[in-house]
Amino acid sequence: MSFKIDGANGFISKLRNEGARSALFDVTCTLRGENVAGEDGDGSNLLRYMCKGATIPSSTVGVVTVNYFGRPVKFPGDRTYEELTLTIVNDEGYAVRNRIENWMNKINDMDENTREAAFVGKQNYTSDLFLRPFTKEGGIAGSTSWIFKNCFPTSLDAIDVAWESNDTIMEFTTTWAFDYWLHGDATGGTGSTPNPHTA
Repeated sequence: MSFKIDGANGFISKLRNEGARSALFDVTCTLRGENVAGEDGDGSNLLRYMCKGATIPSSTVGVVTVNYFGRPVKFPGDRTYEELTLTIVNDEGYAVRNRIENWMNKINDMDENTREAAFVGKQNYTSDLFLRPFTKEGGIAGSTSWIFKNCFPTSLDAIDVAWESNDTIMEFTTTWAFDYWLHGDATGGTGSTPNPHTA
């Protein structure tokens, strides 16, 4: 076996289009919460621009072990799904954070410990979330996106404020529960494949 860099059987020719880039992606989701009264930015639309970090999901199939005469025999079990964590840049209007906070408050009100009537029923408090990786030319990498089905936010992490943090922009993380994920339709529910460099 040779260890060639160039040529038809070299490393460069096998690394398609010089490899996928982790910085080329966007995340879209219809946030169920409401904008704060008088707020300029729509947090639901801004999520695509403010989400700076996400995770392409892991895939785990459980194992069922049955012992037969002392020998373990393994069979496939159920799938399990880790929760999704997003890292979001905070604009000065706190638009995305306010929208997620409002969503969580409608699921369980901080003051009254009740759920808003319009949020009773799973279809009323969940949304599908789309994670789309892009090529360097602006198309959808691999032609598909990851779709997280029936998402809702479960935690909104603290933001540290300090006088020493002068040359930084606020960011925060938020954790989402979902039922399962699919690797499929690249449109993200928009009906088109957007170019992140021109949209």
